[in-house]
Amino acid sequence: MSYKYRVETHSPGHRVLPRTGEMKAEVHAWLDDGLFEATDEALWQQAATAAAHPGVKAIHLMPDTHLGYGIPVGGVVVTDDVLIQAGSGYDISCGVIYLEVPGLHAADIADPEKRRRWVDAVELRVATGLGDHRPPRARDVAYREVQQIFRYGAQALGVPAELCERHYIEVDDAVFDERRVPRARDRAQPQLGSVGGGNHFIEMQVDRDSGAVWVMVHCGSRGFGWQTANHFFYAGAELRGLPKKRREESWLYRDEPLGRAYWAHHNAAANYAIANRHTIVDGVREATRAVFDAEVDVFYEISHNLVQEETLLLPDGSTERGFVHRKGATRAFPAGHPDLAETKWAATGHPCLVPGSMLAGAAILYPQPGAARSACSVNHGSGRLMARGQARRELAHIHDEIDHEMRTIRRALGGVTVEGIVGNTARTPLDECGHVYKDLDAVLAVLESEGIATVAHRLYPVANIKGV
Repeated sequence: MSYKYRVETHSPGHRVLPRTGEMKAEVHAWLDDGLFEATDEALWQQAATAAAHPGVKAIHLMPDTHLGYGIPVGGVVVTDDVLIQAGSGYDISCGVIYLEVPGLHAADIADPEKRRRWVDAVELRVATGLGDHRPPRARDVAYREVQQIFRYGAQALGVPAELCERHYIEVDDAVFDERRVPRARDRAQPQLGSVGGGNHFIEMQVDRDSGAVWVMVHCGSRGFGWQTANHFFYAGAELRGLPKKRREESWLYRDEPLGRAYWAHHNAAANYAIANRHTIVDGVREATRAVFDAEVDVFYEISHNLVQEETLLLPDGSTERGFVHRKGATRAFPAGHPDLAETKWAATGHPCLVPGSMLAGAAILYPQPGAARSACSVNHGSGRLMARGQARRELAHIHDEIDHEMRTIRRALGGVTVEGIVGNTARTPLDECGHVYKDLDAVLAVLESEGIATVAHRLYPVANIKGV
């Protein structure tokens, strides 16, 4: 049975897979013709399987969607009292923080040697890559500070709530026990304030239109989150009677003992990720002062691998509470959303921070009223076209061309031509180069055409620090 060819077109950017078999809800996919044709049957099979979980009320696929594990990347699953661990995945609360650099313009960073010095200065202060190493100028962190972060996230660092999607998520101390997962606990202190590997990065960017300089940090909960997730995947599989190799299909009732424990530990990992991003800001701030004699201001911070309990906007205009699992998707509350009441963003909706690729850049979106149609969610990036291993194999023969493109690409940014993207790697990582991602502008166009969000800032990279 083909799921893909059961999909119905409801509008140019909206497709629906009707309920079939054990599906509890239809699948709404926000894809135009080209993005839909690029999907494969395995993605739709996975979406149908995700829709068959107990407690599912709605499921959406964002325009950057691709095959994941348990739930598609770019997948949003709404449930009543069920927690699906794959809805956060292994990097619980992976997300983005954006920093503005007031007074710094494209002309001030056009010299690649200045950008090179900035990259070096950041690497002296912020750890990248796998493991627990700390660079010479990184801030030391006491374990008692980490214990507060588990429970209070960015609030434990004194960060204003308006700068965060969630200041922190409440942790039930009656069930949270940091000793429950020793491998997670042991990584929390040494890895706080580090970027990690994979697709995580720190990137200097320039606004295409104004020439303003920004810094984007993309990272998550590091080993603490990974080990936490891994522990509960195995525990959930055992409880549900699934074989270990299918552990990523497990799910939990919110009020059963293991569900309560997972929710507390998931929230502690989310709090850790939020604080991790804000801690990295300290190193970026020092590096930017040292090289450009400029300050950085936090604009906003948001997650895109997270389960959150929130107010749902229903088609008839009413509301109810539920759990929203965003696996590689970003929360998008529009103006007037009940959960934004009395916040800075109540009249505008909160910003949605969307990385694309180390070649094609990123964007800042604002949700529109149509966001209610997508479970108040947008994409979290442009979406992968190639798996990592595939990219390394299939692009090896054009590696020199890819490196040349990164060194020589010229863009007019705010009326200033900036050449090249300075990096911290000897060669462009093939599994993260621009060729392995979808066209970010095509992905964003779907959201705009469907009235889900608008693009407020389109930004392009000029310096990139990867976790290698």
